[in-house]
Formats: sequence, structure tokens, C-alpha cells
Amino acid sequence: MKLTNNLLLRSAAFMLLCGLSFTQCNKPQSNNTQCEPSHKFEFVATDTSWKSLSLREKIGQTMMIQTRFEDHRAVGGSIKTFMEKYPVGGLFIPDWYFKEHAQGQNVLDLIPAILKEYSDNAKYPMLVCEDFERGIGETYSKYTHLPVGMSLGAAADTSLAYDLGQAIALEAKELGFNWLLHPVCDLNMNPLQELVVERSVSDDVNKALPILKSQMNGLHQQGVISTVKHFPGDGVTMRNQHIVTTANSLSKEDWDASFGKLFKELIDNGAATIMVGHIQLPAYQTERINGQLPPATLSRELMVDLLKNKFGYKGVIITDALNMGGCAGYYKNELEVSVQCFAAGADVVLWPSLAYMDTVEARINRGEIPMSRLDDAVARVWAMRERFGLIEKKNELSTPLTEEAKQLVQTTGTTIAEKAVTLICDKNQDVPLSAEKSKKLLILEVGAELNEAKLQVMKEELQARHFEVDIMDNPHFYSWGWRIDSLDAYDKILVCFENRYFHPLGTCLLKDKESFAVWTANMTDPNKRIGISFANPYVLDIYEEICPLKINAYSVDAFTQKAVVKALCGEIPFTAQSPVKLNPDALK
Repeated sequence: MKLTNNLLLRSAAFMLLCGLSFTQCNKPQSNNTQCEPSHKFEFVATDTSWKSLSLREKIGQTMMIQTRFEDHRAVGGSIKTFMEKYPVGGLFIPDWYFKEHAQGQNVLDLIPAILKEYSDNAKYPMLVCEDFERGIGETYSKYTHLPVGMSLGAAADTSLAYDLGQAIALEAKELGFNWLLHPVCDLNMNPLQELVVERSVSDDVNKALPILKSQMNGLHQQGVISTVKHFPGDGVTMRNQHIVTTANSLSKEDWDASFGKLFKELIDNGAATIMVGHIQLPAYQTERINGQLPPATLSRELMVDLLKNKFGYKGVIITDALNMGGCAGYYKNELEVSVQCFAAGADVVLWPSLAYMDTVEARINRGEIPMSRLDDAVARVWAMRERFGLIEKKNELSTPLTEEAKQLVQTTGTTIAEKAVTLICDKNQDVPLSAEKSKKLLILEVGAELNEAKLQVMKEELQARHFEVDIMDNPHFYSWGWRIDSLDAYDKILVCFENRYFHPLGTCLLKDKESFAVWTANMTDPNKRIGISFANPYVLDIYEEICPLKINAYSVDAFTQKAVVKALCGEIPFTAQSPVKLNPDALK
């Protein structure tokens, strides 16, 4: 059947509008589709205005700086004079700095005001960036704290992954963000790796890939730049790249079949940006700095030879933060590290000092860094800008949440949590829990930053089902050992863990008060104990091996706390399968 000319024109226009930019729009897409791209995206900008930028303006496009607005105002007395001297292209919003300098002002009012100040004095739209891996609500309470990556792996539902990408993007856009540093695409192959843990989707590339593709597409659907991280892949060794350089120690064959497959398919799926980590890949490296294999952030072999040439990646490579210990020590200071990251092939450097612009300018003028390196980086950034509509400045810097969008966020959080809660074992058939059989409950918290407020939702949900509930925060064995029998008054003791990365920094295993709390818990009647991990999926294997009822929940957000109570009480079924192999030999 032939189409009329008019219909053909309309069809062609629609395909051009939707296909090239993954249907970027404000209306949430139905979760019945993952909005798969119909073709490999061509990372070539048709707009060539970047070629007329000054040298310093070009260098500014390679910078994602911390928005230290008070410091920047000190450069000549205003943001206007700062932007004239340092025409940067990207702003990372450090919530800690904004909170420190809010001077009584609401931070959520301050951020848009500060962004407008920078934007008004910029030639092109600012690239505005944050991580927000668990949603904006983990940082700003007005918004939504959503389940983490491993919750997606447990739920094993690509449509939910797509909706999570949309949900985080929609809330981010309301605050003015257009570039988010996720999804986390590491594979949790080492259960003692403290940094990856529940941030990853799985330890299995074949389980992770469809989820990660869909999450990335959900971000793109809302016109927000995604970041695939951390190339060449974290999760193999124990080291934390915030502290030291880590490594992906797999053989070439094993890396190709796992991380290599993952990154190549995400590239083919239209990855907008890829973050290189402070991670070595010995199987693909020979060049050394001071006798050491450099991390990917400083390795031309990994960024150019492997990622740009072998994998054919035409998008933007951004570094991980340059104040991390994983890239330190290869050059004399952080400034030199940032310059060498750029020289080695990074297109955008994360958190460089302002001296980076002056130094790169001087070295290009002296011929020490070829102009072709800068032009390659800016051309890539420009293609990304064009793809996401960030070349022409707009009157509005944010997109208010619609009621439909708010509903999508809430529905997505609820559904992921309910499909993710994982029953590891129930040896005594305690589920469903009921107030008739187990009236008096103790929530025994194990975690450096856990407190009654953190698990208050769980407490309230249990009380609404007529349980009597107390919360005990990290009970120290030296205080409780001699009176441990007083805990016999409880019908069930819910031993709840939340020991995720940076809480505290340094290990995925328990230390100090957390260990003493487990000691206390494990002196109680094991048949009364219910082990629940709201983070690390291996923690119950390590510390609650004989506990008869064990549940992995991956995330401490309100959605997950509610889902755990529903599942415990038999109101929803446990449908999830563990996204990682449990009880590995390394933990025995």
C-alpha cells in the first residue's frame, strides 16, 4: 500500500526527530519498551561552530570543574569576570560546597540561581553534572531516593531499568542537571571489592548487559547524557581506586568475554560518554610511567588504542575525579596528572584546577601538546552537545516535573523494590511473619551510619501491622554480653546491615562498633534471628551464616524498607533470584 507524499514527509520527519536523539522528550515513555536505538549513533556534529572558538574556549570544553562559586567570584569579583578568564564548559555541582556556602539559603533554591549566573555569562549551555546513582533524593530530600543498581539486577526486568533511567533523569532535569555519571557498569566479581558491591548490577555480563542498555536508554529518552563507568571495568581486585590504583587483572581472553563484551555492546547501543577509571588493564598494557603500568586515566594504550581505535568509540571519554589516590604518584602533582590525562586521550577531565586551562594553553602554544588532540576532544564534545540539544542556549535551564513524571518516579521505585527483595533461605518456614505469632520485634542495626531515622520506615510499616518494635543501634557486646538474656523478651530479632562503600571508607568488611554489634547479635537465639542486608549482598554469608531466615535487599531507601516488610508478612511473593553468586570460597 503506497503512502501519500504528505504522509511520507511526516513519517520521515518523525523518524529524523526521534531516531537521531533516542526520542528525547519530557513525557515519560511507556515502560513496555526499552526505546532501543534503531541504528548505531554517528558521533559527528553537523554544527561546526566549535571551530571558531578561541584556544581557551576550546580548552574549557574539556573541563568539568567543581562549581566553587565563592572561589570563582574571587577571580575578578564576579562570575562574569571569572567566565571571561576561564570559559569552562562543564560544572559539577558539589552538594557539600553548596551546603557549606548556602548562608541560610535553601540549597535547592541556591543551585538554580548559581547555575543561571554561570549560564548568563557563558557562550553556550553549561554541561551540568552529578552522579545521582541512587536518585537525587539520597542527596536532596525533596527528591526521591531510589533503589541501587543491584536491585535492578535482582529484579531482572529491562523495562524497570529503563524506567529507572527516566525517573532519575526527570528529577535531575528539574534541578538543572543534563549530564549524569552513571550507570555503573562494573561487574562484582570479587566479593571483597568494597567500592563496587551493590552499585553493580551483577557479577555476570550476560545478566548485566540488557539491564544496563535499558537504563542508559531511559536516561537518553529524557535528553540526559549518560556515562558508562568505569572503563576498563572495576570489581576484579580488592583495591579501592579512591585510595590506590586498582587493576582489572583478567586475562585478555577473559576480559574480552566479560568487560570487553559489555563495553563494546554499550558503545554499539549509543553510549554517550564513557568514564575511564583509575584502573590498570595489564592484559592490554605495556607502556609504563616510572616503572608502573598507569591507570586507564593516564594510558594512551587504553583510551586511544583500545577504546577509540579497536572499539571504534567516537563519543566522549571523561576521567574519574582527579583528586583520587588511584591516579596519584605517576606525576609530581594533581595539576600535572590532569594535563597528562588529557594528553593521553581523555576528552573531558573531571575536577581539574583552573591552572589546567593555563597549562594546556601554554603547552599547545609551545607545541608540546598537538592542536589535533584538542580539536579531537572538542569535536567529540560538540557532537554530544548537538545530540542532546546543548548548543543553542535556552531561556529555561530546568524542566519542572509533571504529575505524570512524579507518578512514574514513585511507581518505578515501588516496583523495583518489590521485585528485587531476595529470599536467600527460610529454613524454619518463618514467612509469613505475623503479630499473632511474633508480636515483639527488635531491629538490631549493624552499620557505621545506621540509626533509628535510617530504618524508621521499616519500623513504622511493622507497627502498622500491629507489631511492637524497638530499634537498637549497633549494640556493643561489652555493654550487652552480660545481659544478653534480656533480649529473650523479643520474639524475633531483625539483624539489619547497611555497610556500603564510604560508610566508612576502607573495607567492605565490618570494623569496630559494627563488629561488636554482630557479636552481640550472634549471642542471641539463632532461631529468633532474621538477617537482612540493605547493602552488600555477601554480608549475611560472612556474619550470619547460621541464621535460618536471610534476605538480601541491596538498598536502604524507603521503597525497599516497605518491600521487605511486605515480603516478610507474605503480602507480596519473593520472586527475585540473587544477581551474584553467594557464599563464594573467598568468604569462607
